[in-house]
Amino acid sequence: MVTTASRIENRLATREMERRYRLLECCIKQLSGDPSDGVVVFDRRGYPAKGNDKAEVALTVQESGFSLSSPRRIPALAVRTADAPGALGRDLPAWMRPEWLEPVIDKGERIGTLLTIPLPRRCGVGPGIPNRGYAAEASIEAETSFVGLIGRDPSLLESAQKARQLAKSNVPVLLLGETGAGKELFAQGIHQSSKAKDGPFVALNCGGLSRELLASELFGYTDGAFTGARRGGVIGKIEAASGGTLFLDEIGEMPLDLQPHFLRVLEQGEIYRLGENSPRKTDFRLVAATHRDLRGDVSAGRFRMDLFYRVAVTSVRVPPLRDRKGDIRILAEHFMKRFAREHSLGAVYLEEAVVACLEAYSWPGNVRELRNVIESILLMGHSECLGIDTLPAEIQKLASGGCGQPGEKGTQPQRTTLEASEEQLIREAIGAARGNLTVAARSLGIAKSTLYLKVKKYDMDRALHDSRAQRS
Repeated sequence: MVTTASRIENRLATREMERRYRLLECCIKQLSGDPSDGVVVFDRRGYPAKGNDKAEVALTVQESGFSLSSPRRIPALAVRTADAPGALGRDLPAWMRPEWLEPVIDKGERIGTLLTIPLPRRCGVGPGIPNRGYAAEASIEAETSFVGLIGRDPSLLESAQKARQLAKSNVPVLLLGETGAGKELFAQGIHQSSKAKDGPFVALNCGGLSRELLASELFGYTDGAFTGARRGGVIGKIEAASGGTLFLDEIGEMPLDLQPHFLRVLEQGEIYRLGENSPRKTDFRLVAATHRDLRGDVSAGRFRMDLFYRVAVTSVRVPPLRDRKGDIRILAEHFMKRFAREHSLGAVYLEEAVVACLEAYSWPGNVRELRNVIESILLMGHSECLGIDTLPAEIQKLASGGCGQPGEKGTQPQRTTLEASEEQLIREAIGAARGNLTVAARSLGIAKSTLYLKVKKYDMDRALHDSRAQRS
């Protein structure tokens, strides 16, 4: 019986291998031709059998989450006995378009599926934004292994290379940058470039949480530790990150009385869950981030000096978008393509005047704000060609100030003009909110912490005081 079963298994394996050879032989022309597009061949069960040189790049550009290095089955591409020769599976993944698929037929039988993924040379966003962004995307990912980090500005490349270099060691890294600049992407890139890349990546934002909630999120708790505690207790983020990376965003917001407990974890490699007397061993890589001046907070007594020197062994500055003007076009192209696909829209174009205005704006909310603006104008537009009228009011003001077609005088306002426009907008928002910075930040679409920095930058303390006096 065992011998018979073994023979059957060998026969089935041989037959499957023969099918695979037939499939690759039928597709050899497409796989070895001009590699201007990504080509992937799927077998009859929906598993990838072979990809050309551009396949991985094309899958990354489409943000498919699919990789040939760790292949997964796509059931919609499986061959079923009832299939007609030209039939293809339904219920395709969101990133995969039916027109990219072609059945592989041999002797009247469908033996697999050919997927051709057009690279941006063919499927760009439109004439308003020339396709020159994805070369930069591919280059920075190749140079830094930071998937999702888009741009070619020298300051961004320099910061990414520094982060990748630091990823080789196990020392804590402090990321410095404004809200929305991409600090978490840097943290994920450090994790993926480190020895702990196969371990977990656990993220926690220390801002906006009460002291008690942050303590339970960080350290976890045991059964019955406090009223309302979950039965059986809960593992904390520090413990969950053991063997991997713990990313603490806005670490400057951590309450002062929690800081010595976290410092002890870093020093001793031990953690006590809330309500527990026995320590638990933990080993993780710390990446922290902040938009604050932690040195200033140390001097003011708002942050412990010993913890500062422990978390800031090395630091990397993430440049704000206003310092990466050349990347705005690239990012706009990327987000247009992404949201057009997500919302099942056809080809949509940005007028060159719109791009000029985007490049002239100072982006206090950084890449996150640009992403939201692009999604908004894409959803609110009524035609294939989106003009200046689709932009938010604060950016349209730049248009009326000389943000026009390329080549016109005044299409590139100087930085001083931009700062004056930004200062005026902020003054108007604070005045309308009668000194309430929370309301003003919400109306501007930026974080309250970013607004604080702008108030200091433009020396608006007096105006803020006057607005609050009017309110009282």
